[in-house]
Parts: sequence; structure tokens; C-alpha cells
Amino acid sequence: MPTVCLLPLLFFTIGGCLGSSRPFRTFVVTDTTLTHLTVHRVTGEVFVGAVNRVFKLAPNLTELRAHVTGPVEDNSRCYPPPSMRVCSHRLVPVDNVNKLLLIDYAARRLVACGSIWQGICQFLRLDDLFKLGEPHHRKEHYLSGAQEPDSMAGVIVEQGQGPSKLFVGTAVDGKSEYFPTLSSRKLIDDEDSADMFSLVYQDEFVSSQIKIPSDTLSLYPAFDIYYIYGFVSASFVYFLTLQLDTQQTLLDTAGEKFFTSKIVRMCSGDSEFYSYVEFPIGCSWHGVEYRLVQSAHLAKPGQLLAQALGVPADEDVLFTIFSQGQKNRASPPRQTILCLFTLSNINAHIRQRIQSCYRGEGTLALPWLLNKELPCINTPMQINGNFCGLVLNQPLGGLHVIEGLPLLADSTDGMASVAAYTYHQHSVVFIGTRSGNLKKVRVDGSQDAQLYETVSVVEGSPILRDLLFSPDHQHIYLLSEKQVSQLPVETCEQYLSCAACLGSGDPHCGWCVLQHRCCREGACSGASAPHGFAEELNKCVQVRVRPNNVSVTSPGVQLTIAMRNVPDLSAGVSCSFEEVTKSEAILLPSGELRCPSPSLQELQTLTRGHGATHTVQLQLLSMETGVRFAGVDFVFYNCSALQSCMSCVGSPYPCHWCKYRHVCTSHPHECSFQEGRVHSPEGCPEILSRGDLLIPVGVMQPLTLRAKNLPQPQSGQKNYECVVRVQGRQHRVPAVRFNSSSVQCQNASEGSPAAHGHFALCTRVLGPRSSGLIPMRSASQARVHPP
Repeated sequence: MPTVCLLPLLFFTIGGCLGSSRPFRTFVVTDTTLTHLTVHRVTGEVFVGAVNRVFKLAPNLTELRAHVTGPVEDNSRCYPPPSMRVCSHRLVPVDNVNKLLLIDYAARRLVACGSIWQGICQFLRLDDLFKLGEPHHRKEHYLSGAQEPDSMAGVIVEQGQGPSKLFVGTAVDGKSEYFPTLSSRKLIDDEDSADMFSLVYQDEFVSSQIKIPSDTLSLYPAFDIYYIYGFVSASFVYFLTLQLDTQQTLLDTAGEKFFTSKIVRMCSGDSEFYSYVEFPIGCSWHGVEYRLVQSAHLAKPGQLLAQALGVPADEDVLFTIFSQGQKNRASPPRQTILCLFTLSNINAHIRQRIQSCYRGEGTLALPWLLNKELPCINTPMQINGNFCGLVLNQPLGGLHVIEGLPLLADSTDGMASVAAYTYHQHSVVFIGTRSGNLKKVRVDGSQDAQLYETVSVVEGSPILRDLLFSPDHQHIYLLSEKQVSQLPVETCEQYLSCAACLGSGDPHCGWCVLQHRCCREGACSGASAPHGFAEELNKCVQVRVRPNNVSVTSPGVQLTIAMRNVPDLSAGVSCSFEEVTKSEAILLPSGELRCPSPSLQELQTLTRGHGATHTVQLQLLSMETGVRFAGVDFVFYNCSALQSCMSCVGSPYPCHWCKYRHVCTSHPHECSFQEGRVHSPEGCPEILSRGDLLIPVGVMQPLTLRAKNLPQPQSGQKNYECVVRVQGRQHRVPAVRFNSSSVQCQNASEGSPAAHGHFALCTRVLGPRSSGLIPMRSASQARVHPP
């Protein structure tokens, strides 16, 4: 096929948002569908496979190159493809779906395998995507014509000075006579060589491949093996697969298809595939089985997780996503689970199985491949962890399911992809979901997995299987059908307080004290100083101030500030009240600070219009960084804003009621008479309620009310009066104070004979500095009735 460069309709944007308004970079296409993603482990360049396209992007997702791979004149029934032999079937333009995208680092090239011409691959130069070759002349060049973009997985094994090997597993779409489901291929230097992709080993009886037997397809026409993930660990190559469970499907009377997940292992140096072993693999949660593998990622455990698992910190572990049950492979349930396997445990199961078979116990137990039960042959020999098989007792199937450790279950988003890495002592797992979200999980033990953040990436569009980190692990790349997204692995800056930062659960985040921000330790210039960088909630700066409140009429009060968990403050600290006032603090020998409260003018600016209390932040600023690094609430109270005796003396602040002046003050000496000061609710003047009082219409009679703490009028003050209100009208009548607990309203009557109902009675006392009458705390009710 010719190489064509074009500018497809696509966009590079900074259009996504993290949380409220933190943007992330995206690469968006409109005229194709994205299928695969890989990131160069050194340069960080991003390569994207798509339908009819391969893209090369800069680490920031700027497009650098675009290479066209289709459409191509083809027909899926043509074998060999029409490029090699005239085909009797009608040819039409067919989309080329990218199914495999790998970087061959040794040869500095990209391997891009598609769906056209029975699954041929192109070799593209990493620098500019120039097509180096497209071998399509021999049957070994045809990997599989299956159309599903995520049914193939490959692993490149480098061999020092020799050519690399490609282990590739693929669905064959019923064409087992054409394609092996699993094979090991040569990756030689000459891209157009006829030997490219030839089997690593092949003779009359043995070769580096596994084919699905025709008998299996005759019994189960839908049988296929879908390769989910491939990886190398130590001297072994592994694949996670999803395939038809022939036994359960056969037993089901309703004809439903059941699937099972398996882990396949081979020695990377085994050319004859004598070491082929597969085991069922799965996970369970509260008695519910999860058997449909969706995605996996090989990583190292953090120190905390390694200790919890009882494995070395350099042990390989496998984070895996499963869907619930065994049905609906193409559209699995959204009930999903994150599980953990250690490679040492998987290898232990495999080793025990091999040992038992070499003792002659049981059968090879691989019905889909052998179509009959072949007995294990007793062959006494030492089987260690690096055993790579013999011509006998192979291929071998596991007899039970290897169960993973369940970490996190989800029933709504549908977890679909996973990636993990170690940050300091922690394992950090990132999960893409079918609803377009990215979940972040900290895993510090088999019973200690914390989902600490969920970010919306492409709402409603599934995150595909390829979820990859930048080489420095600062960013993670997510793939959906129309978009590549680059997100930072952490957004610590979103947390604006020490408590929010260290309470977030994000292991990347700590509190940079003198810079007053949430960030990584490496981004905090004072992190190495004692108390300069906090990583635990109880290490946040704690501040106490004495006193913690001041009256608005008391300027310049000296405040003492005690602190815990603070770094060296010898460079100086200043105190600030909400940017209104700022003063340099005195550092006391005790380590405490001394600061004055605001001046009278500053107090007016701070508290004007705020009523009885106003809480502000007393902020401490580092003179070293010029940044506020701590603060504490401080209350300014205004007693004069309290209008009743009970609210005044009931205040939590030292307010006093002057009962002759009917004012509240923070300075008791302002009261006119010593005996006029009230300090507690028990001393407040009050008219006591006594229920309904009956007053005949038109009859003049006094009304006596019960009270308490009625003050004795002082020299120059008027006596008491009663204010009578009936149906909106009021008038005053004289009153006589008998003692502190009794007062009598003189001639309290209403002249209207038709008046029926209630009227309110208020007793007031004349203040010594006012010509008005000052109300007591409450009123009494009286009922007017006919005589």
C-alpha cells in the first residue's frame, strides 16, 4: 500500500477539566475511531492506532505526524489476500482497524498490525512514521483477519545482540486453519524480508505456535480466545485471555455461552512451546464470582503493600479488572472488581501443577486444545521455578481457579482499564471506567484500598484498555474512541488547606508549611527542614491565641500566640487581621509570638455593620516566604449591639447590662449606679406571665402584675408606666412599683363594650439619661370581657 500523509479532521485542545476548572490536554479526532495507544519509554512521545490511521503525538499531545493505513480494497473471504492472488470475491474499500501497536525499541520502529489483508502489519519509523515495510507475501505474515480491535495482545522480547521475538496472541474468528491463536515470531532487521514474522522454530512435528483444533471448532463453532493483556516477568511470558468455557457451555440446557478467564505462561526462551501452561483465573467478592477479565497491569508493590502481602518490594504484582459472572463477553456487566495477584503465587500454583503431573497424577486437563483426556506420565525429576518443560506432559491445564485478592468493587461506573505504579511507600492504581471517569485508588494492603478521587474525563464515553503513564510518571494518558487525554497523576493544588490536603488520601500530596500549599515533597523548597513539609493530619500547624476575643472598644490588646508543628521562624513573622492590619510579631523565648490587636480605627473598619460579633482570621505570615502559613479564628464582640438584658448577660463574652440605662456594655463602670449592673440572667428585670387576666368592659380597675428584679427608680427618674394595647390602639396609664417583684397598672380598662379578645401589657422604666420609657423583658396578656 502507498504511504500517504494527510491532515485529518482533528483537534488538539486544552478542553477537559479536573474538578472545578483545572484543564487537561486532549487530542480529539472526528473522522476516525481510536483503538490503541503506546508511549515511548524514553522520549514520552505518544503513538495512537486508529481506524485507517496511525498518529504520532508529542508528550503534550500536539500532533507531529499522521500516517494513513486504509481504507484498502479487500474482502475478508480472500485468502491469500488480493495483494498476492486474484480473488474471486468482490473487492470493496475496507477499513483497516488497528489491533496491535507496539514499539520495537531495538530496531527503533513501530509495529502496527491491522485487520485488512488477513491481518498484516506495517513497520513505521519512529521519527516520522515513514513506512519501512509491510510484509504480506507469506502465510506467516497474516496474523488474523478478526475485526475486533481489542482481541489481540503482543509482547516483544529483546535478545541482546540477536533479533527480537514477538509473542502474539489473537482471536482467529473461526479460521484456525489460517492463523495460530498464539505464536512466537521473528522480528528481523529487514522489514520487507520474507522471513519477517516467520515462526521462531518450526519442524515437521513442532513449532512455535498454538492453533485451535478444528475438532474444537466443530463442537463449539463460537470458540475463540481473546487476548486481553501480555507481559514479561523474569524469564516468562504471560497472557491474560478470555475464552469460551466449553464445559459450562455444554452443560447449559438453555444454550447460553459461558466464558472463563485464563492466565497463560511460557518460558520466553522456549521455541517449541513445551512450557505452555494455562490456569483459570478470577476473583470473588462476598460470595459473588467475577470471571470476565477486562484489563490488567503489571507493577511493583509499594513498601506498605509488599509488607502486607509478605512479599519483597521488587516482587511483580498484577492488578486486574474483572466483570461479574461468566456471560456477555462483548457487553459485560457493569458490576466490576479490582483484584490483585502476586506473580509468586501464580507461579507457585503452576509449579505445583507441573510437579503433580510429573508424578503421574491426573490428566493434562486441556480439553479445548487436546480434545481428549491425556494422562500425566510419571517422570521422576526435579521441577524448580525455572522449569521450561519437556516433550511430555505438555501442554498443561490448571485444575482450579487461581483467586485474586479483591481490593475495590464498583457497580455503577463499570471499571474497564487499569494502570499502577509505586509512589514512595504506596501503590497507586488508576482505573478508567465505561462512563468516562478516571478513578484513583491508594492500595496499602489487601484490606486497605482507598478510592480517593474520581475525575470526569470523557463523560459517557468508555475509557479503552490502553491506560499508560508518561516516562516520569507525572502524567497518565487515557484513550477513548474519539480522544486521547493527558491528566496529571495528582492535582494536589486543588486542596487549599492542610486538613483538606492531608485528608484527601492522595499519597502524592503533602503540606508545604511556609508556602501554605498542597504539593509533592519535591516541589516544596523547605521540605527538608524540620516541620517544613507535613504528610500526616496530626502534623498540620496548630495555633492558639490568648485571648481569642476582644471587645470592639478595646484597641491594642497584646495577644499571645502558641504554635505547634511549625518550622524555624527566626526569619520573622507578621500578624494580619484580614488584610486590614499588619504588624510584626515578637518571637518570645518560649517559642510563642506576641502581637497587638487592631487599633480603634482599624477595629471600626473590621467590624462596622457586623452586629454583636464578627469572626475574622488572625493570619501569620512568614517574612521568609511572604506567604500566610497559618491562621486562627479571632472574635471581635460588640456588647452595645445587644438590645435586651437576657441577650446581653447571656453572651459568651464579658458583657454587662446597665438596667437603669437599658444598655449593654463591656465596661461595667459605665453603668450609672453600682446596683444597676446586671451580670447574669437571674438579675435581669422581667415581667412574669400569669395567664389570662379578666378585665370588665367599662370598669376602671387596677391591674397588678408579678415581676422580678424591678429596679427602684433613682433620684431624677420618673416612675413606671403601663402601655395598654387593644386591637392596634394603645395608651399609657400610671403604674406603681410596690417592690422588686410587683407592679400595679392604675385604671387599666378599655371603654369599648364590644371589645372582646386580648390586649398586651408592657411595663417600662424611665432611664436616667433619657426622656423616653425603657421596656422590661416581657409583657402580660389581658382578656377584655363584658361585665
